[in-house]
Amino acid sequence: MAFPLGAVLAAAPGIITAATDIIKVIRERKTQAPEAADDKLAQLESLIEKQAIVIEELAINNRTMAMAVRNNRVISAISLGIAITACVLAVTY
Repeated sequence: MAFPLGAVLAAAPGIITAATDIIKVIRERKTQAPEAADDKLAQLESLIEKQAIVIEELAINNRTMAMAVRNNRVISAISLGIAITACVLAVTY
């Protein structure tokens, strides 16, 4: 399934910001009251933090890939323009 390039580029910064905020809140909570949390809550916080880090990395990779796709499209369009110009010049001369 293809995703529109514009939608991917528009969504990536929001996803990265949200994941960063989640990581920051969890780390602040760990430093404020480490003895108050029980074992299961600590495990849950650890899991959520790991998930947020993975989401952030995926969003960054997705944004990088979308930029590469856009750059490839531009390069392909330029190459196609040069090829058409070369064909027209070859036929006319």
